[in-house]
Amino acid sequence: MFCVQNDLFEDSVEPEFYENTTVFINLKNETNSQKLKELEAGFTTVHEYLLIEDSSLLPREFNLKKLKSIHRHLFNELYSWAGKTRSYDMSKNGDEFTPALDLPKYEIEVFSRAEDVLALINPEKKLLAEKLAKCLGVLNMYHPFPEGNGRTQRIFISLLAREYEYLLNWDAVQPWENMETSKRVHEGNYEPITNLILRILYQEET
Repeated sequence: MFCVQNDLFEDSVEPEFYENTTVFINLKNETNSQKLKELEAGFTTVHEYLLIEDSSLLPREFNLKKLKSIHRHLFNELYSWAGKTRSYDMSKNGDEFTPALDLPKYEIEVFSRAEDVLALINPEKKLLAEKLAKCLGVLNMYHPFPEGNGRTQRIFISLLAREYEYLLNWDAVQPWENMETSKRVHEGNYEPITNLILRILYQEET
């Protein structure tokens, strides 16, 4: 039975910005948005590799706790609120994400998509891609963090694929593809994101 509570998570945050900017206050005290993006890219690239290669760094279950742990590992050198959910509503490019008050309400439903992936037995590549795409799509609409949702989601999905000895080549995806497939998911169309996952999904060499 799905949770029906309608309240914020206890650790929810609304990060502050530096005065007269749209830059989150950060642990490096970087006020330039472009330089902050470069810092984010540097830190997250290193931690992403570690998280993919060492599963012991994260909780075993594919749930919100794991997603928050991924986010915390990626961003704890930049933001004091790394790993914490947002307390305010968000939208991007005209697409509304799950309202903050509804994040607890839909938690079980969202992560049931990961359970759908894990329920597969020796799946063919196409079926695995379809299930991974469904999971990624709902995670993106859920969008629980103030920043860094995309990176966090991609690691979560990559770890799911690894359960079946598959890898995902995210380097082959252009930024506009992420935006376009996300928009289509918000419209209820999962075909583009499924095709994208199918294209970058490949068998891990043994």
